[in-house]
Amino acid sequence: MAGGQLRAVDYLRVSTEDQAKGYGIDYQGKRATRYIVKKEWQHVGTYVDEGISGSLEAADRPDLKRLMEDAHSKPRPFDIVVVKEGRAIGRTGRAFWRWVWSLEEIGVFVAVVQGDYDNTTAEGRRKMREDANYAETEWELIRDRTQGGLQEKAEEGGWVGGPPPFGYEIEDQGKKGLSRLRLCPAEAEVLRRARELLVIERLNMRATATRLNAEGLFTRSGRSWSHQNLRKRLMSTATLEAVFIFRNTEVKNGRGPKLDQEGKPLYGETVRIPLDTIFTPEEVADLKAAVGEPSGKPKGQAGVYPLSKRVTAQCGKHYIGGKRHKGPGRWYRCKGRQEEYANGPTCSDPQIPAAELEATVWAEVVKLLGDPEQLKAMAAEWVGMADTDQDAQRARVADLSQQVAAREQSIKNTIKVYMRSGLPVELMNEELADAKTELEKLKELRDEAQRWMEETRAAEQRANDLAALAELARTRLADMTPEEQGEILALLDVRVTVAGARPERKTNKGCTLTKWFADSGRLVPPPLTDEVWALVEPVVKAWEPPNHRLIDGRLVVDGILFKARTGCGWHGIAVSGDVLWKTVHSRFNRWLRAGVWDEIMKVIPNDGTLPAGMPVLPPLKIEGRVDPRILPVRHEESPAKPLR
Repeated sequence: MAGGQLRAVDYLRVSTEDQAKGYGIDYQGKRATRYIVKKEWQHVGTYVDEGISGSLEAADRPDLKRLMEDAHSKPRPFDIVVVKEGRAIGRTGRAFWRWVWSLEEIGVFVAVVQGDYDNTTAEGRRKMREDANYAETEWELIRDRTQGGLQEKAEEGGWVGGPPPFGYEIEDQGKKGLSRLRLCPAEAEVLRRARELLVIERLNMRATATRLNAEGLFTRSGRSWSHQNLRKRLMSTATLEAVFIFRNTEVKNGRGPKLDQEGKPLYGETVRIPLDTIFTPEEVADLKAAVGEPSGKPKGQAGVYPLSKRVTAQCGKHYIGGKRHKGPGRWYRCKGRQEEYANGPTCSDPQIPAAELEATVWAEVVKLLGDPEQLKAMAAEWVGMADTDQDAQRARVADLSQQVAAREQSIKNTIKVYMRSGLPVELMNEELADAKTELEKLKELRDEAQRWMEETRAAEQRANDLAALAELARTRLADMTPEEQGEILALLDVRVTVAGARPERKTNKGCTLTKWFADSGRLVPPPLTDEVWALVEPVVKAWEPPNHRLIDGRLVVDGILFKARTGCGWHGIAVSGDVLWKTVHSRFNRWLRAGVWDEIMKVIPNDGTLPAGMPVLPPLKIEGRVDPRILPVRHEESPAKPLR
């Protein structure tokens, strides 16, 4: 700051609603610039987030996030942030005040053009408080009215907005209070034709999608059908039950209604809206039988993929878990390899062995969890407490408590004066109305500051708890199930990005052992434990002729696996006792010809590493952050942190 002149930056945010009304960035920028000139501040920069909703928090806005990073840098490039109105930060008081307090603690002020106030004075802070509370109240009223209107409309059987289910269209669309769903003849005909192909001609779903496309019976948007998309439309509640469920709590992946702590819809009850039927009950039964419904049986460990949808491929799609097209084992495959429509293009991103990928990611996670300081820093960011001053927090709570006490005493004194004077109670209530409103706002602000301080302490304790959980996981890493790993991966919101192409596979084509592992897709197990040998021994004993039982079968199996794991020649096998490498080589060839080696590998868990000479994994970028579920309250999102 030169000569006492404040260095000012303006933060400009226009939502999509503002843009529609013609109030763009240029309009806001001109107002902010005139305000800064009027205040005789030095205009040193501008931050802009365009088309961003006021309900989103700071971490969801790129330039607001950049502003906060610059504010914490040294030397600090500005002294005050100018915004058009309090709602530029958020429609909730919590978002607004925590942002203002975070800046206050590092010596940065906030000025609001609309209302001409800033928090450099007590009067300015009072006006700022009124503005923030008004914005939040206004947002809550709009939300409640909107949600209440939707609830009432659904209960009356009306359409609540959005695209209708496939097979239906909106009747009287745009007519307030009259819109309903009715059967769409063209789309219903597509579904009926699909049923004919599945039930009568006994085609599978992929062939049915191909036939529909060939016949010119496309999706609503005019695109070709994929077998996945077609299955979803045929198996939807609207198609099978002739019902649309408003506030459907069964919808997952964040697309369902917001729920309260009891798992019930937050803004109203679930409503089942009846629709015109497309199929008779008999036709529905035949369709279900032809398509085949999921068994509903719980997945075994082999069917659990903790990194499913957490790995992003080079094509931009995510990896999901599943069996390999050829050979056994657990693998991750890219969704881009699946056709978006029948016979459509696919990507060539390679499949990734699940055990190897999970082991690599898990090792990085354990490394993070073994660093309590980094974990605490990540947890602190969820409550906006990174680099904050605990003393400043306590002082803020004390100051607000003092203001509350002073306002309460002032109200008591006023009441005493009126009681002694005998003036009408109505006059007293009229005079006290503003004072009581201000008192309630002060109490809310004090309680929010107190909660923020308490949540900081709670975050530290939760971080310690997670670190303890990590230590437990570390001690039993070898036998931790994918489900158990998945719980911790979810808490850390681990994300993996494939950062490059996987090296070309190099296998020794002349080695039958390496070829067997390459063809089967199996991982090479670690040295046999007593438990695993107990599974293998009966297979070996069942094959061995009596004169071969002098050879230790466990040493032979371990020798074979050692070669596969290291890539050494047969003569380089490290075995103990009297077993020679020639014996190991000979025994493997006999087992392979007799099918015994396949039987041995069937009983050994598919864990371990890829055979030597084959690429382990493509280059990976592994990131994570502490999920707010480990904290007592949900907070603004924090940017992902690199784990390596």
